[in-house]
Amino acid sequence: MKASLLKVFALAILITLSLITNSGCGLSGCADVYLEGVTIGSMSVEGKPLSGLPSQTVDVVLNVNANRITISTTGQDMTIKLSPSNAIIVSSPDGINFMGVKPEQIEIKWHGAGTK
Repeated sequence: MKASLLKVFALAILITLSLITNSGCGLSGCADVYLEGVTIGSMSVEGKPLSGLPSQTVDVVLNVNANRITISTTGQDMTIKLSPSNAIIVSSPDGINFMGVKPEQIEIKWHGAGTK
C-alpha cells in the first residue's frame, strides 16, 4: 500500500515539474519584452508582413523566454537577441522584423481613440 502511494506521489511530482519547466519561462525566470509605439506597416515575422492598417500605431509584447538581452548595431540596423528563446528583433530603416518568434507569441495591443 505504501509503495503504490509513494509511486503515485512521485509521478505527481514529476508531472508537476515537467509542466512548470515546459510553461512559458519555466524555472529560469523571464522578462516581458515590449515594443511601444510601432507602426503595423513596418513589422514582419520571418519576412512576412503583419496584417492591419499600415499606419496603425500599436504596442507589441513578445511572449518569449528572455532573461538575457543582447543589443548590437550594424550601420543603420539594430539587432536585439533574446536568450534563451533565440528570438531576434531587427530594426532597420525598412521596418521591424521578428525572427525565431511564432505568431502566437506576438501580442498586439491596439491603442484606443484617446491614447497616444
